[in-house]
Amino acid sequence: IRRVLFLMDFTIDLLRTSANVRNSLTRIKTITGIPNWNIICRWALCLSLKQTSLPREVDEKLDGIEIDYDILVGKNKSIYTQLLINNLISHKVEIDKKNLTKYLYAHVNRGVNIIYTNKLKDISGLMNLTNI
Repeated sequence: IRRVLFLMDFTIDLLRTSANVRNSLTRIKTITGIPNWNIICRWALCLSLKQTSLPREVDEKLDGIEIDYDILVGKNKSIYTQLLINNLISHKVEIDKKNLTKYLYAHVNRGVNIIYTNKLKDISGLMNLTNI
């Protein structure tokens, strides 16, 4: 029996990052000229979700930036939330608010690291990263 998950059952309030991620985001923002952290974090989330493995759980102090989840995902909230849920289901992670929040951060953290280490300079660089 497959249980149907309804998005309204799960709410994510904020994305909180560590100071290290904030520093990477600041550097990426400066290099790329991308004006908003939420855009970079959205790209980071997608890049991480594309990976075949689950990101490692990050045990860092979340003293960097805070982005309201609705701002992070914009008008496509249901799509991004469902992508995250599907990813967790495929890795047999229990779907609850705690895990959604924890793995949202873990995915953004990994994605920011991918962008940063690949020295993304513009949007064309992002397109090249989709092939990793």
